[in-house]
Amino acid sequence: MLGEILPQRLPRPGAAAAGVTALGSQALGPQPGRPIAESPDRALIALAGTLKSWRVTPSGSEGFGRAEVTRGGIDTSGLSSRTMQANEVPGLYVIGEAVDVTGWLGGYNFQWAWSSGFCAGEAA
Repeated sequence: MLGEILPQRLPRPGAAAAGVTALGSQALGPQPGRPIAESPDRALIALAGTLKSWRVTPSGSEGFGRAEVTRGGIDTSGLSSRTMQANEVPGLYVIGEAVDVTGWLGGYNFQWAWSSGFCAGEAA
């Protein structure tokens, strides 16, 4: 199933270890074209274990100019976690990427920006 949605250039989890070349093989899990409910538990457990242990190592980077997340910013210990107001400067609220908070890619930083902004806005 993953083979249908992942780019073909990605290595398939467990392929080398299992001696297979595609994700839907008997060694890794459900048979293609068959309902997953017909798969034996041992095949599903093996597939789950293989996917959980799959490691992808980046082969490079597009550099700082294309970076999505960097570190630094105002230390969270200097802010109220409820209002985002600076402890030492009343009336100063700090939100989003100006705060030293690191999140996963995929919208988590947007969520942090919106959530911290909402808290500061409600408090202000």
